[in-house]
Amino acid sequence: MVLKLYLDYMSQPCRALDMFMKMSKIPFVVHPVALRKGEHRQDWFQKITPLRKVPVLQDDNFYLTESIAMVRYLAGSYPTEALYPKNLKLRAKIDEYLEWQHVNTRILSSKVFLIESLKMPLEPLETAVENMEKMLHQLETMFLKNKDFIAGDQLTVADIFAICELMQPTMSGRDIFEGHPKLREWFQRAKAATQPHFNEAHAIFNASAVRAQNKL
Repeated sequence: MVLKLYLDYMSQPCRALDMFMKMSKIPFVVHPVALRKGEHRQDWFQKITPLRKVPVLQDDNFYLTESIAMVRYLAGSYPTEALYPKNLKLRAKIDEYLEWQHVNTRILSSKVFLIESLKMPLEPLETAVENMEKMLHQLETMFLKNKDFIAGDQLTVADIFAICELMQPTMSGRDIFEGHPKLREWFQRAKAATQPHFNEAHAIFNASAVRAQNKL
């Protein structure tokens, strides 16, 4: 059975997983789930996952609901060496970022997006931006340092997840890389290295977000 991926391209991990699988040449079909239409709350989707969240990976009668778990599962059956190497130390550095990003890159970038673009009153925008700035500094000094990519000299799945998360707050036109030239250069390298899949995965962004993206 061909793998099936339930996703919404407005979701950062959905875009990252789509790019990872395409770049690894893993065959799959997409089953769209429009979060903005509430399709994740429908009964048919709850039967797939009571969590009612995307992405979901279906492999015959086997289902997974966490994107990082999907990466590790796919690495056991498909040629993912280029993006998720088997070398234990290199993979550990990739995993170090993937574990860190859940409560850092993901949450802190998402808050700025939700407050600024969707007008959700989660906290003052200034607080969200300040926390995101601290995260960007940690990403730059702890993970990127003087390397071309997060885990070393080659692009990995860590970079894919990172650029997808950092694209989210740019939808309002915010330049999150202002004052972070090293991060901007890394982002440009990672974006170029993932084409055309980066543009395909982010095509759902509206015209203003695309214009903002092209400034980065």
